[in-house]
Amino acid sequence: MKSAAERPPLIIRPGVSRRLRLVVLGLYGLTLPVVLLLPLAWPWRTLLVLALLIGLVGSLGGAVGHRWPWVPRQVIWHPEGHWTLTLGDGREVPARLLATTYVTPALVVLNFRLGSGSENGTGVRGGGGGEGEGEIGTGKDGVSPGGLASWRRAVTRPAAYLPWTIRSLVLLPDNLDPDLHRRLRVRLRLEGTRKVPEDEGASVGGGQ
Repeated sequence: MKSAAERPPLIIRPGVSRRLRLVVLGLYGLTLPVVLLLPLAWPWRTLLVLALLIGLVGSLGGAVGHRWPWVPRQVIWHPEGHWTLTLGDGREVPARLLATTYVTPALVVLNFRLGSGSENGTGVRGGGGGEGEGEIGTGKDGVSPGGLASWRRAVTRPAAYLPWTIRSLVLLPDNLDPDLHRRLRVRLRLEGTRKVPEDEGASVGGGQ
């Protein structure tokens, strides 16, 4: 097994999941007739329909398409254990993996809190289906030098604990390379949301 210093960074850049798109369209499609049949005045029903349409557009461009400026379109799991998110507008921000992350063979949901504040959880949620250990796969593109630098400069602020600092990335077998999907699950089960020691981060920074 390779040590953390020897492992390459794990680069996750998902595509568009047809399965997730069908689920989203199905849920909103089933909800719309229910709203139209509610015993409410037309102005209220119109508002509810508009809210549904806004939610549909937000989901298709967010969790499905990764297009909105605040939605992660790429995440990098660095060998030292910290994460860097690339948002839809191109910004690179440090993030902390939360213990609410969900891991199963059919579905992985990575939940992050922006900033490098600590998280009490030490594991990830998931179902059965353990796998053998394997070498971590990486993406084709290199890691931007600014990713590690932004993580080192990050400080914990009160805003880091507010709901709008949470970001999620939904990964299914049809929007990520199957081998990379499997290796990500293995590494998550082995390491989970382990906290990065501050001296480790400092030693990494010294090599820049």
